[in-house]
Amino acid sequence: MDMLLDKETLIPVVAMLIGAVALLLPALIVWVVLHFRRQRDEQLFATVRHLAERGLPVPRELIDPPSEQEGRGGSPLFRAITLVGVGLGLVLLFWLMGMHFLIGVGLMVMCIGAAQLVALWIERRRPAPGATAAAAVREP
Repeated sequence: MDMLLDKETLIPVVAMLIGAVALLLPALIVWVVLHFRRQRDEQLFATVRHLAERGLPVPRELIDPPSEQEGRGGSPLFRAITLVGVGLGLVLLFWLMGMHFLIGVGLMVMCIGAAQLVALWIERRRPAPGATAAAAVREP
């Protein structure tokens, strides 16, 4: 029993267990997500089959649900401004903590948000399809 509690034996065993958990945990998470997604899809198909057997119309939303992106992430403008704010916060955090070599991470996030803002600005200035040339050339 003393051999199992010895430091020279216990430390490598604990290290191997931590390594095994670190490798298996992501696989377990992926399996759980895929399992419940498959279960949800099976319930959806059973519902569609039930409606079809009864001769009832299948709602379009049931077959082609609205994008989950719309409800979760907010508008593209909101996401872009959030990225700029998070990037600025990271820059200030790393600068105040004296980790100047990590400021680039915050600048990268901030630049991604700024690029999204520029893309939104360009998209809004683009004329709508079918618009006349005179309507497209308007002064702000």
